[in-house]
Amino acid sequence: MQNNKHSANRLTYALNATGKLVYIDEVPNGNKCCCFCPACKEPLIAKNQGFKRMHHFSHQSGTECDYAMESMLHLLAKEKIREAFLLKTEFWIEFEYKSFCSQQNECKFTRYSDCYESKRLRFDIKQYYDSCEQEKPYDYTNRRSDLKIFSSTHNNREPIYLEFTVTHASDLKKLHSGNKIIEIRINSEKDIINIVENGILEPNYYNICEYNDNNEINLQEIKFYGFKNKDYKNNKIDNEIEFVRYILYKSGKTQCFQDVCNCKNLKKSKLSSLLEICFHTSVSLGIYEQARYIGFQKYKPLSR
Repeated sequence: MQNNKHSANRLTYALNATGKLVYIDEVPNGNKCCCFCPACKEPLIAKNQGFKRMHHFSHQSGTECDYAMESMLHLLAKEKIREAFLLKTEFWIEFEYKSFCSQQNECKFTRYSDCYESKRLRFDIKQYYDSCEQEKPYDYTNRRSDLKIFSSTHNNREPIYLEFTVTHASDLKKLHSGNKIIEIRINSEKDIINIVENGILEPNYYNICEYNDNNEINLQEIKFYGFKNKDYKNNKIDNEIEFVRYILYKSGKTQCFQDVCNCKNLKKSKLSSLLEICFHTSVSLGIYEQARYIGFQKYKPLSR
């Protein structure tokens, strides 16, 4: 029994006698196909006749390989996406760019989420690169990439590396090596076709999920490493902050109430106040007692 999540899929590509990846309907039926498992290299049988069942390869030994589908998808992704890049006049990548508030690290308010504006950046990388090769070494590290996209005419132009993952995540040291790397999760042939037809598009929260034929959720993860995808220079961001304001007057009178203000324009609400304390919370329970205690410690004679 296969123990990986692709066990329900059929092996539709295999290696021929010369090591080339071939499709099930491109070879003779039965043992005459002369094909081998892309993982264990055992001889296969081509089952490509009839109309009731999906055409596929199976092992001649009758024992299926646990890693056949994983190896097939990995090899297929490298071949088909490289071919698409070289043959197409345009090849697009797209990712999210976040511009964070310039006061992100100095903000005194409790942040329940990051303050930023986001947009999608889209590039036709065929305008900058013309070459794509398999299993080329990375810059800055002794590891190899699945695909290396580079310019044959501009040697100083930083290349883009593609890493395809099926069941095992990429090496973290490789991903954080400083190179421009796109890590792509491949769950099925459909994921490969999607990239061939549309390019490499980082999913957002609205399109990350889709359902397979068994009504199970698939997540195609595409992550960009080493790309400039954020900054901390946005001076236009401001938010309405809800908080609890405590006021101590010179007379000893106090007030405690809910208030709102712009996050960049917090100031005293009463010129006659002796002390004002703002608690960034929408819940005032227990705040008044805490504020009175602080006021008492600071101005003991007035708080008696």
